[in-house]
Amino acid sequence: MAHPPGVSLRDVTVVVGEGVRVLDRLSLDVAAGSHVAIVGPSGSGKTTLLRVLAGQCAPRQGSVFVPGRVASIHQDFRLVGSSTALANVLHGAAAEAGLLRSLTGYGAQRRARARGWLETLGLKARANVRVDRLSGGEQQRVAIARALMSRPAVLLADEPAASLDPASSRALMQLLDDLRRTEGLTLITVLHDAALADEFADRVVSLSAAQPDAQPSAQGGPSGATPALPDAGRAPAAPPGSVEPGSPEAGFARAAEGAHQPAWRRWLRGGAALATLAAVTAFAVSALELQLPQAGAADNAARFAAALVPSADQWRALDYRALGVALLDTLLMAWLGTLLAIVFSLPLAACAARNVGPTWLRLPTRALLNAIRAVPSLLWALLAVGAFGLGALPGVIALSAYSLGYLTKFYYEALESVDDRVPEALRSLGLSRAQQFFAGILPASRMALMSASVFMLEYNFRTATVLGIVGAGGIGYELKLAVDWGNWHVVGVILAILVAAVIAFDTAAARLRRAFG
Repeated sequence: MAHPPGVSLRDVTVVVGEGVRVLDRLSLDVAAGSHVAIVGPSGSGKTTLLRVLAGQCAPRQGSVFVPGRVASIHQDFRLVGSSTALANVLHGAAAEAGLLRSLTGYGAQRRARARGWLETLGLKARANVRVDRLSGGEQQRVAIARALMSRPAVLLADEPAASLDPASSRALMQLLDDLRRTEGLTLITVLHDAALADEFADRVVSLSAAQPDAQPSAQGGPSGATPALPDAGRAPAAPPGSVEPGSPEAGFARAAEGAHQPAWRRWLRGGAALATLAAVTAFAVSALELQLPQAGAADNAARFAAALVPSADQWRALDYRALGVALLDTLLMAWLGTLLAIVFSLPLAACAARNVGPTWLRLPTRALLNAIRAVPSLLWALLAVGAFGLGALPGVIALSAYSLGYLTKFYYEALESVDDRVPEALRSLGLSRAQQFFAGILPASRMALMSASVFMLEYNFRTATVLGIVGAGGIGYELKLAVDWGNWHVVGVILAILVAAVIAFDTAAARLRRAFG
């Protein structure tokens, strides 16, 4: 009795774009435990075939049978660069571990199994090294270990030797074939090198552009006589000189068309823009009733500047302890306000991010953030003082409320900037949406999140210096008292203290970024 196929496709058709048949009535059987290599020209549907087998692309028609778990090794690896090699390998076990266990270390047995795979692949000494500090070959072996960690029945490898020299290509293919034999895997590889396919695969399948009523040939095997399966019906060739709408070439064409417009038309548009700018500026000056400084204004400004500099007696009379305490209060207000904002901003950002939050929650969350950002920090302070009275507490509340709107925006933009291929690779390993967030998206955006947090802390320190004007604590209260009593020398000292503190704060923040970079 014939052994049942490990993988089976029947009349699979995949259509993309405007009716382009990437796969056209493809049928293929792969015996369990065998190695099948897929070859063919670019655009023939090789990668699409792997995506169908991995469950990432649903065919328009036909059936797909894949027994057991499928794991993929991508040409671009799709690892989390800011995580260690060991952490990336453990991602392969996240589906079986579950969310809680994956967040708390996976357990000793899984960690030992992950280290075992790294040792098998020659990476024992590199287990705790960040992936983005590994060589390309080392990253590729980490990707293989991650795939094997998921205990797959079928292993898919998309152009695994594409960027390697001949010797390294042979070594890698030998490694994959050895792993296939020892682990009992069904191995399906996409290769651009027909010689490698002939040398290592049990069977070679060639995909080519479909012809009308084409039928697959009945021959195939490691000898190089490969079956030509009907595949990618390609889009009709564009007429000479035509440009696809929406393509970069179309943008260049539009720019070139604008550059070749008549000179008088370009001058007319430029003149109209300048006239509009001048009219708006003149209206602003008139509406605000702005006037040039009167005679003697420069002398008054000079006398005011001199009043900001304390005399020797005024220096001795300053209450340095009160100013120091007020400055410390300002720093602590900024710290607590930022910390509270961070605690609430991250989950809100997860709700608002396009690649994390559900659509039904994303839009209301963003609307809420827009409403929060519409209220200035000083107004938040006034509202907090009205609700909680004078002191530092309303200052902390005002800073956290104002920061929440902006910090959440910074956070969800950082989350959205993560390469979509990283969570896609984790999803193919069976990770839930929450696991993809904690294992892939969050670590990949860590530096951007930290940078946004430090920026918000700097901004809150500057803002906290003026909240005391409305009674919300900090050195701003001392500043208000000095202004009310006309003690301009105290105002000058406070301004000097603030400038020095901001410079010191900025230096410390820069060092913090470098330390965690």
